[in-house]
Amino acid sequence: MRTTLKRGIGRVGGLNGNGHAGSPPRLGPIVRYRQPEPPGRSLAGLALRGLGWFVLAVAVLAAGVGGGLYLYAHETLKSVSATNPSMVRAQTTELNPIADPSKPAIALIAGYDHRANTGGNSYAGSNSDTLMLVRADPVNDTLSLLSFPRDLWVPIYCSGNVPSLTNRVNSAWAECGANGPAAVLDTMEHLTGLKINYLITLDFHAFKQIVNRLHGVYLNVDRRYYIPMHTGTSAINLQPGYQKLDGGQALSYVRFRHFDSDIYRTGRQQLFLDALKSRLKQTLSLTEIPGLIGALKHNLEIARGGGGTVSLGELQSYGKLLEHLPPGHLFRDQIPIGDFQSETIGGADVLTAPASAIDAAVQQFEHPDVTESQRLSNQLLGRKPKTSKTTTRRLKAKDISVLVLNAGTAPGRAENTSYLLTQKGYETAQLPATVAANAPSVTADTIVYYDPVQPQAKQAAEQLKPLFGAAARVEPLTQSIAGYAHQAGNPLVVVAVGTRFTGTLVSPPTKAKLPPKQRPDVSPGLPVTLAPVKKVDRQVPFAVMVPHEVAAGAQLSSEEGVRVFKPLRNQRTLCLTYAMPNGTYWQIEETSWNSAPILANPSEVIPYHGDQLALYTTGGQLQMVVLRTKTASYWVVNTILNELSNTTMLAIAKSLVPIHK
Repeated sequence: MRTTLKRGIGRVGGLNGNGHAGSPPRLGPIVRYRQPEPPGRSLAGLALRGLGWFVLAVAVLAAGVGGGLYLYAHETLKSVSATNPSMVRAQTTELNPIADPSKPAIALIAGYDHRANTGGNSYAGSNSDTLMLVRADPVNDTLSLLSFPRDLWVPIYCSGNVPSLTNRVNSAWAECGANGPAAVLDTMEHLTGLKINYLITLDFHAFKQIVNRLHGVYLNVDRRYYIPMHTGTSAINLQPGYQKLDGGQALSYVRFRHFDSDIYRTGRQQLFLDALKSRLKQTLSLTEIPGLIGALKHNLEIARGGGGTVSLGELQSYGKLLEHLPPGHLFRDQIPIGDFQSETIGGADVLTAPASAIDAAVQQFEHPDVTESQRLSNQLLGRKPKTSKTTTRRLKAKDISVLVLNAGTAPGRAENTSYLLTQKGYETAQLPATVAANAPSVTADTIVYYDPVQPQAKQAAEQLKPLFGAAARVEPLTQSIAGYAHQAGNPLVVVAVGTRFTGTLVSPPTKAKLPPKQRPDVSPGLPVTLAPVKKVDRQVPFAVMVPHEVAAGAQLSSEEGVRVFKPLRNQRTLCLTYAMPNGTYWQIEETSWNSAPILANPSEVIPYHGDQLALYTTGGQLQMVVLRTKTASYWVVNTILNELSNTTMLAIAKSLVPIHK
């Protein structure tokens, strides 16, 4: 048998390689092999290795905690989503969907008396005690408030576009049965013309829960409020001055209207919301907000435009706006008190206001002017505003040529809009008679296209955009739209009006007008103030000041006009409350508490005789003027509705002098 073994190869080969078996080789002594010892670790190496494991453990833990917080927050927000049938119907059919939480959004806050309910979570029989619109604008960093008195006489829309009756604005809760929330929303949208994105309903218990969860809210109480228990009206017992209120006290403050009117109640509600914003910023982080909301899940509902749960992105966007709101960027809008008329209709005392006054208030609410605060400071301090050399001159209407296309479903919308633009002086272009003025596709938003080749075309588009409301945007010409433009003679702008366009051009927002500068309306202050203040001079640890000038006609209130108290354990405050002939109140507060939350974020701080003068504004009105020294601060606080003129407020603050000077 042949094999492949070759001589001298394989296991049969011996030492001599001749193919015969040979003797095994001689082996030397056996040596045991040992693995070399690893090099010794330095102390620094051990520390770095331990740190690495620690960082890894923290990262894993943080990921787990972060995921848990995300799930917790998501479930918490889900627990306060709309569940009531009326709220669900409102969010799917009436509320305007939120396109992007980084864009402006409007919420209607409706506070109601749950005690009036027939049981369960039904809204039937409830009264809406508070109706306030809130507009949050993360783009311009503004927060706007617009309140309506509950006694305002308006058409009520229970369902559909035809009013069911005319009554107080808050009556929809009771008059429209279980459809109350949706009816209030529908009524407010018809009254204001605004598209509302959120509907937030909360009862009295939820209100108190919010305040108590924050361990109270610091608020300036403008006067003595006292109604004892068991008198047939809501009891209240508050003393004047800046102090911490618990949930029950805050609720009695925002609901009160027995010594003035419902108009002043809306002012109190706005002041409370401003104070609540400051308290949230001071004590609550974004990660804690879901916990606060979770505690309210049985007394709070949030309906969101388009349905679904409020997302964490929305919560974070609006939470950051509250946290970083610039000074002077909170706007308290109301229908001016002089535009209201008290009437008796059907045996009830109600308020009426002309449509023009409501429209003006809505315009200010929707278009807050962030320059107001700076312009007011310039006016009061006699400064000339800085002018920019790069300011672009606005184009005249006659220099803007525009073609209108119909991107909606309403017949004749392009032709009608062209006519309206012509009435405003714009040069409108026309297509050949054989070409229909219909855009290539139907869109919800109105798109203002500009020809990037033509100078000033983009500026023209930006000027036209506000005429078509919030649901409008500017874009360069597309290839399909350019074909229409070419056939119309290449105008600067082509406007494709979408389905959201109502057919009515919106008046473009104008720069808000400041109240005209006028002489201070003051009278001598020492005869009114000096003697009562001398009696309490030694009760405070700082230099007491008295005003040489007060608002004309002002007298110290007969109910705790002079009050010394402790806002904190180690701080003292002297509060002077002045009553005006028309029944309103304003104050001078002197305190050692220089870090009070109300003093944060002044609109302007200026040097003043070695000290500082701080201005606090809302819109074009001075809400507070503060003289700051090293040891104390001296506040001049306007009335609830800021009825003292700006120059009067400044004159009072500048007239303050030490009592022993």
